[in-house]
Amino acid sequence: MAAKKRLYPVALSVLLPAIAVMSACSSSNGTQKSTDGGAASDKGREPRTITVMRSDSSIQPVLKDSPALKQILAKTNFKVNMEGVPSSDYEAKKKTLIATNNIPDVIHVTRTDITTYASTGIFLNLTPYLDKYAPNLKKRLEGDPEANKLKIDGNFYGFPIMANKAVAANVGNFPMIRADILQELNLKAPTTFEELYEVLKAVKKAYPDSYPWTMRSGSQYNLRFLAYAFGSGFSIYYEPKQDKFIYGPTRPEFKEVITYLAKLYKEKLLDPNFTNLTAQQWQQNLSSGKSLFFYDNYTFAVNFNAALQQVNPKAKFDMLPIFKDAAGNKRNYMDNPSSFNSYAISSKVKNPEEIVKMFDWMYSDEGADITNFGVPGEHFTRSGDKVTISKGLIDQFKDKQDPYRAMQSFLGTGLLAFSTFTDDTPMLTISPPELKQWSDTVKQQKDRKEVVEKPLDPPFNEEEREKLKQLNSKVDTVVTQNIDKFILGSRPLSELDAFAKEVAASGATEIEDIYNAAWKRMK
Repeated sequence: MAAKKRLYPVALSVLLPAIAVMSACSSSNGTQKSTDGGAASDKGREPRTITVMRSDSSIQPVLKDSPALKQILAKTNFKVNMEGVPSSDYEAKKKTLIATNNIPDVIHVTRTDITTYASTGIFLNLTPYLDKYAPNLKKRLEGDPEANKLKIDGNFYGFPIMANKAVAANVGNFPMIRADILQELNLKAPTTFEELYEVLKAVKKAYPDSYPWTMRSGSQYNLRFLAYAFGSGFSIYYEPKQDKFIYGPTRPEFKEVITYLAKLYKEKLLDPNFTNLTAQQWQQNLSSGKSLFFYDNYTFAVNFNAALQQVNPKAKFDMLPIFKDAAGNKRNYMDNPSSFNSYAISSKVKNPEEIVKMFDWMYSDEGADITNFGVPGEHFTRSGDKVTISKGLIDQFKDKQDPYRAMQSFLGTGLLAFSTFTDDTPMLTISPPELKQWSDTVKQQKDRKEVVEKPLDPPFNEEEREKLKQLNSKVDTVVTQNIDKFILGSRPLSELDAFAKEVAASGATEIEDIYNAAWKRMK
C-alpha cells in the first residue's frame, strides 16, 4: 500500500455552500376577504402586507419576489414580506425580539420557543380561530396525531410545519463512506463502530494528510444520533426498549460513545476542529476529498459526489448498513418527517382571522402544491396523486452545485422557504437515482425497526414547563462545559462516572421524572 496519498485534489470553486435551515422578515396590517380557507374573494381590496421572519439559508437563499410568493398574493391577497436574517444570527435576533415583545407579524419558531413563551401572551392563541377559519389545517392535524402534542394547555400557538409522509424521502442522519476508497484499499465495509475504527486507521495510514471522519456543528449536535447508535442516548431521549424517557449522559452506556470519540480524536482520525467546524467547512472537507466519512444527513452526499467526480469519476459516497452496537443491536434515531417547527403569529396583529385564513390556504391541496412546486402548468403538472416537475425547470438547474436547493430557492418553495405542508417530490425528481435508493434503504430499515423516529415530547402542564426551564438551564450548563473536555482529553475519561453523577445531581433525574409523568398521562 502506498504510504503517502492525497484525498483532496478538488478545487475550491466546486465546493458547496454552507447548510442552514430557515428564512426571515418585518411588519404590517390590513384587511381582506377570503374563502376556501384563505383564498381571496374580494380582488378589489388593497393587498395586505405581512412580514414573516425566519433565518435565511445560504444553501437556499430566500428571494423576495419568488413565484410562490406571487402565487400566495394572487390566491390570498396577502403580500408576504420575507427579509432574510442570516442563520448564524437568527437565534440571537429571535430571542431579542421575543424578550422585548417586538416580534414581526409572523415568526418561525421551534417547539421549545412555544413551550417557553406561550404563557407570556406574545403569540396568538390560534385555537379559537380553527373551527371557523382553518378547515384545511384541521384536516391535516387529523392525519398526523403527533402534531397534537404541540398544544400548550390544550391550545395551539403556531402553525406546525408538517410533511406529506406519503412521499417523504426518509431523510435522516446515517453512516456514509467513500466506497471507492474502501475498494481501492481492499477494505470491507464496516458493520460495527470498532470495524469503522479499523477502516479509519487504514485510511489515515494511506492518506496521512486526511482527517477521515468530519462532523459539523459541534459534538452535541452529533451526539443526538451517535449516542443512540451506541445503545444509549443524548440529553433527554425516548428509549423504546423501556418505553420511557432517559437522560442519556447519566447512564453507564453513554461512556462508550465518549470514549470512542476521544480515541478517534487522539489518533487524528476525527477532524481536530470538530468542536467549532462550520457547515461550510464540513462540506468543503467532504466535497474536496479531505475527509471520507460522515454520520449525518445523507442527502448531501449527492452534492459531494458531484463535486468529487469532476476530478475523479470513480469517487463516490455510499450508505453503510446501520452499525451494530456492543450488544449486537442495530439502531438509529431519526427526526420525525414533520419538523414540527411552527409559524407563530404576533398577538398584536390586527384582524388575525385573516392571517389564519391565509395560512389555512397553505394547508389546502392547492396551497401545498404551490408552496412546494411553484406555478401549476408552468413549473409542474398534477394528475391525481402524481406530480411531474417541468423538464425545462429541471434542466435549468441541473448543472448547479446543489440543483435541488437552487431550484427551490428560485421558486420560493419547500422547507427552507415559506411552506407549512412540505413535499419531497422535487428532491427525489431532480436528484440522482442513488438518493431514491438511499431513501428506500432507510424505509426498509424502518420496517425492520432498526430506525426509530424520534417522538415529540409529551405535553407538559404549566408547573412542569416552569420547572423544566430551570432544570434544563442547569443541566445543559454542566453537560456543555464537560462533554468536549472528555473528547479532547482535558478531563480524564476515568471521571466519566463522576460526570454522570454530576449531571444527575444538577437536575437530570428530575427532568426524567417530569417527562415520564407527562408521558404516562398520554396513555
